[in-house]
Amino acid sequence: MKEKMTKRKQQAIETRKRLYDTAKDLFSKNGYDAVSIDDIVQKAGVARGSFYVYFLSKEDLSVYLMMDEITLYQSQIANSWAALDKNLPAIDLIVEIACAICAMVKGWGVETMRTVYKIFIERAATTGISHKTTFEMPQLFTALYDLGVSRNEFKPADTAAIAENIQTILVGLTYQWCLYHPNYDFLGRAKVLVTEYLKGYKM
Repeated sequence: MKEKMTKRKQQAIETRKRLYDTAKDLFSKNGYDAVSIDDIVQKAGVARGSFYVYFLSKEDLSVYLMMDEITLYQSQIANSWAALDKNLPAIDLIVEIACAICAMVKGWGVETMRTVYKIFIERAATTGISHKTTFEMPQLFTALYDLGVSRNEFKPADTAAIAENIQTILVGLTYQWCLYHPNYDFLGRAKVLVTEYLKGYKM
């Protein structure tokens, strides 16, 4: 009996993964709006009813995909942080981290980010609750700004507000990239705007 349950559980895991991987592939190629649950189950070779055993809706599935991306993002950012040459000017370090974040987001693909915005906007409109963005990494920016203050490179200031403003810049740039892709210099604009913003705080 135990062996039979184990096989059933393994089959369930494989079915869920097949649905998940198929949806990820279809969303990436065709965009979130263009893909239906029928498209997913047909390509995955799974009965439509089975979809609802593992996911409440297409949106529910896409949220799981987003959480995976955010987990990967946090790991990549940690690696970028570890690789920074802390001897560089603090302004260069902050810009480098900001550009690293944008490069990772760009690597996920424009359709993925359009889906993220769509879901966040729809949920906020429905529930009245806004969602934290993928760029929620204030401790990195505050730590680097404080490093600059300690070296007399930056003026003492409200580092939490500065980190939030940098985050706002990155969110806005991502939105612009989603609108004007592929004719938008995402990383170039990030470097220019974050640099210009921080110049106002230099000693």
